[in-house]
Amino acid sequence: MIIKVDSVIPEVAENVREGQGTVSAHKLLDMFPGSAIKSVGLVRLEPGASVGSHSHHGEEDFYYCLSGQGVVVDNGAEHPFNPGTLQITRDGETQAIRNTGETELVFLGALVATIEP
Repeated sequence: MIIKVDSVIPEVAENVREGQGTVSAHKLLDMFPGSAIKSVGLVRLEPGASVGSHSHHGEEDFYYCLSGQGVVVDNGAEHPFNPGTLQITRDGETQAIRNTGETELVFLGALVATIEP
């Protein structure tokens, strides 16, 4: 399967999970049948925008920064989020993210079902 980001119309949302500002996401894959992969997307936060704190249950999430500057909140602890940074939220943990820069914060996000051993 090949999916190109420029073939996907972005979804735009305001105040995601009680965050601030505009977030757009190119959902490259959404609910892939027969796979632990639930979704994969290219996400863009405008300067000052954020995704509010939220937890995951029965699934895990990751954010991988491609460009821009921000802060990711991993289980209540703030960390710089810049190109090359990977943040992983395991089952039952919490995360939030905000753009602290003057340009878009662009990251790859993926959600996968938790696999029982």
